[in-house]
Amino acid sequence: MKETFPKVVGGVPLESPLILAPMAGITIPPMRAFFRKLGAAAVHTEMISGAGLIRSSVKTKNMLAVCEKEDPVILQFFAGDTDTLYAAACKAEQEAHGRFAAVGINMACPMPKVLKKGAGSRLLQYPDRAVSMVRALKEFNLPVWAKVRICSDRAPLSTEMFCEKLLEAGADNICVHGRTPAQRYSGTADKESVMKLAQLFPGKISASGDVFEPEDALQYLNAGCVSVFMARGALKDPFIFPQTLATLGFSVDNRLLCPSIELQISLLIELGDHIAEMASPRLAEILIKRLLSGMFKGIPGIAELRRDCASFHGWDELRRLMSGCEHYFERRDVLCRPM
Repeated sequence: MKETFPKVVGGVPLESPLILAPMAGITIPPMRAFFRKLGAAAVHTEMISGAGLIRSSVKTKNMLAVCEKEDPVILQFFAGDTDTLYAAACKAEQEAHGRFAAVGINMACPMPKVLKKGAGSRLLQYPDRAVSMVRALKEFNLPVWAKVRICSDRAPLSTEMFCEKLLEAGADNICVHGRTPAQRYSGTADKESVMKLAQLFPGKISASGDVFEPEDALQYLNAGCVSVFMARGALKDPFIFPQTLATLGFSVDNRLLCPSIELQISLLIELGDHIAEMASPRLAEILIKRLLSGMFKGIPGIAELRRDCASFHGWDELRRLMSGCEHYFERRDVLCRPM
């Protein structure tokens, strides 16, 4: 795998096939920079509402922000119709000044608040509209990416036919999440269906769904998927990126393969400070607590630290606790998490 990279995937030059997936409320600029540092080859914005951007919503406009050391960034929209999507892309082009490597359309989100707008996975029911959206974005001279789900038996087209139409319309990359919209995030992903699509459309299909171990990514890639999107697996264990890169044969900093307690604490504090500065101290507290549940795997004493962190409120208090947490660890001879 290492020998095939760097290479261009979906029109975007990548150092590896591992990509941070778009996640609402998660993939803000500091989080994207954090995961780039850990080995993500590219990152996504949150899903940006096309309608919100057109209305000049300050919150939505702020989602176009990009910080240092996170390129390449894929801008992802959700919209229920082509006109809204096109107008939003025009607005983003004016505001972004070329900071995005590709533009994406979310056709996968199964949440009701997105579906009721005719967006997300609702578009699987309207293939002509989805095709129109891809064609509209091709006018912006950026690679066009789409994220879809497995089509249900009641959908007008099979997943294969739906993907084929998007590719014919000019889509440069299609990420397929191996669940139907009705499944949301429950059950297991249909990896076989995703891998079959990768074989049908060589070099065009990326994979998403149930990537929690390096072997999960390897399975997708060995079957022909051109890249793998990591979402919940990255939150469960942020170090899945360096671990997977090593499994694939890439050269990885040993400090990330066997991260010490001190390194993990410093990374989290640095991330929290960045979030507090760019977004808010409250969001820094929320996201750092969320990452804590996946950090420090296998290190004695970490359970108590996690419990105490959960009871602290405010980033300043949480930061002070984490800065002086050495006494939590029962065995200082355990310098890093076990592999």
